[in-house]
Amino acid sequence: MRVDLHMHTTASDGLLNPAALVQAVQSAGLQVFSVTDHDTVDAVAESETHARALGIRLIPGIELSAVWQKVEFHILGYFVDPTDARLLAFLRGRREGRRTRLQAMLSRLRVLGMAVTAEEVMALAQDGNVGRPHLARVLVRRGFVATTDEAFDRYLGEGRPAYVPRPDVTAVDAIRVIHEAGGLASLAHPGLHNRDAAIPDLVAAGLDAIEAYHVNHSPGLTAHYRRLAERRGLLVTGGSDFHGTADRDHGSRPGMPCLPEADFGRLEAAAEARRAAMRQ
Repeated sequence: MRVDLHMHTTASDGLLNPAALVQAVQSAGLQVFSVTDHDTVDAVAESETHARALGIRLIPGIELSAVWQKVEFHILGYFVDPTDARLLAFLRGRREGRRTRLQAMLSRLRVLGMAVTAEEVMALAQDGNVGRPHLARVLVRRGFVATTDEAFDRYLGEGRPAYVPRPDVTAVDAIRVIHEAGGLASLAHPGLHNRDAAIPDLVAAGLDAIEAYHVNHSPGLTAHYRRLAERRGLLVTGGSDFHGTADRDHGSRPGMPCLPEADFGRLEAAAEARRAAMRQ
């Protein structure tokens, strides 16, 4: 069984809408996948409809942005209830925070001589959760930079002149919200920026898993995080971080890598145990 638990749609910063994503999932020969859009579950229901028609299983997911000791993290949530009222209230606040942040970044870009409107960026986001990747693409389209990498390196990356930090949500809050929605919380791509120092505190906050398999993890890093997960009593997750075949900044090949079937089985059993405990 081929399992990819890290994929994005146009509801956040992916390039494919739910229907197109499911077609890519089918073409890659995946039997199980998860839509893990940034700070939104808007694409889950539509993705599930398309997946069910093709006999493919969707795991409802999300990727929440959070901080620990002023360091940014992404926390993946799996088997969440996308209709949970507490989760949806939390996400409404996140959406407004993203739009406020966009306006602040646009103001800084105007000072730098780059007049970009919020409407341009929101059109690219297709009414989904707007973020810096959408703004970077508009800067490329307008000819202010040649690539999205240049947009981040010169203007939008942390410490650059148009960067505005997002409103803080602690990793503890992110894990709590995922748990309240019946899900399991996994630390996303820890090897991407070496987040090992935070893991003991995240475990104390209720972290359930570590994403050992990721497109940017070498075999050595994957082995390292598997060992770390075993020592800490954590589950293992993994996936391609797929954003679209034309996206060179993230995963561009569905199922590369996949999560081993045995790890998915353990994750599924833990999710069922959590749901059973919540029903008591």
